[in-house]
Amino acid sequence: MGISRVVLLKNKTTPIDPYEADFKQEDFDPVFVPLIQHQHLPAECLSLLRDEKYLSQLQIIVISSQRTVECLNESIIPRLTDKERNELLRKVVYTVGPATANFLKRCGFQNIKGGKDAGNGSVLADLIISDLRTQFIELSQVSKPLLLVGETRRDIVPKKLASVGIDSQEVVTYITKENNDNLVRFQSVFIPRSWVVFFSPQGTEEIIEFLKQEKVNIASIGPTTNEFLKSHNIRSQVVSSKPEPKALIKALKLFEETSQA
Repeated sequence: MGISRVVLLKNKTTPIDPYEADFKQEDFDPVFVPLIQHQHLPAECLSLLRDEKYLSQLQIIVISSQRTVECLNESIIPRLTDKERNELLRKVVYTVGPATANFLKRCGFQNIKGGKDAGNGSVLADLIISDLRTQFIELSQVSKPLLLVGETRRDIVPKKLASVGIDSQEVVTYITKENNDNLVRFQSVFIPRSWVVFFSPQGTEEIIEFLKQEKVNIASIGPTTNEFLKSHNIRSQVVSSKPEPKALIKALKLFEETSQA
């Protein structure tokens, strides 16, 4: 069996993308096709973290996106004083998925929760609430968790926290916009029977219409993306059990082995 090309419809994470490393290790040929551009918006977050009183009372930071970690790593942390940086990196940070947790660890954060134990925002919110209930008699006494988010996001975490009396503060750290040449760049790397991995709906419409006429294997990074593809009459051969590379690779290899049996 030849090496399978895997077209990953995502921006390549810097400085290390775990999908690239893990796929190459398993003899796949990973190719990235970024569908969106990210612009960092560090000003509001910087203003808060430079406020000594605010930073000292801040207990919890919640991050659900690697793009937010990139903004922290590239546009926020380098602009803090040593004192501010050291205090920030000691804060409890809750995050979704192992890849984002590992990225936070590389940035220097020392107290990371969730990660591989929280595959989505709903599970993460439940974990936060459970942890806080062991520390506070009244959840309304909790200082507002700081939710660092993108301009476009789902509001599962703040709604769940609010449902038990925990107010939170959302700060936008980046905005996204679709690239205008997604289909052309996708066609330049696509070959028949490639694997194409969808990570989110954004920027995929033209690619979906193109793939309806092609022989291709489709993978979704999770159930939400899979439902989006279904609604556009595209069937995923594989849905990853977790939003991380090892689970995705395991599913792809199992499908390929089963198909050739």
